[in-house]
Amino acid sequence: MVARFLIPVNTLRRIVVAVPPKAEFEHGFMTWMTHLCRMSGQLGCRLHFFAHPQTLGYISGFILKRHKDTRAVYSELEDWDDLLLLTGQVNYDHLLVIVSARRGSISYDSSFERLPVQISNYFNNNSILLLYPEQKGDPTETLTFADPRGWAETQYYDRVGNWIYQWLKKNT
Repeated sequence: MVARFLIPVNTLRRIVVAVPPKAEFEHGFMTWMTHLCRMSGQLGCRLHFFAHPQTLGYISGFILKRHKDTRAVYSELEDWDDLLLLTGQVNYDHLLVIVSARRGSISYDSSFERLPVQISNYFNNNSILLLYPEQKGDPTETLTFADPRGWAETQYYDRVGNWIYQWLKKNT
């Protein structure tokens, strides 16, 4: 998490959250959603999510199921390149939360490489929170579209094979 607050946190009126497509498949999805819902409740401000329609379904379902008291609004953000459309949605007394992703994760997009420049050019007068969701397992694991959680069947076979090899080696 990277944060820059220009005003005291207790004076924020709204939290605007930009969520990339497929963020719901990341291991840390429920963690950051829970934190934002709690923050919203503590500050007494509304959450406004901007995401792909499918991702919005997961977000609204999560909030309805686990955080019913959270005041939330949902807007479609079809393409992550439309992030600059949020400049008209974020005021000085709002917190802009951008959910990013690490390279190789399921929700990673090459446009994330432009985030630092876009933030400094277009959101310089806003409080910003940049989130990198928690990842499962070893950070060097490769994630694929076939297995977004990063645990391919071959990894299990390799582990069992290594265990059998070690066991046989020890008993010989």
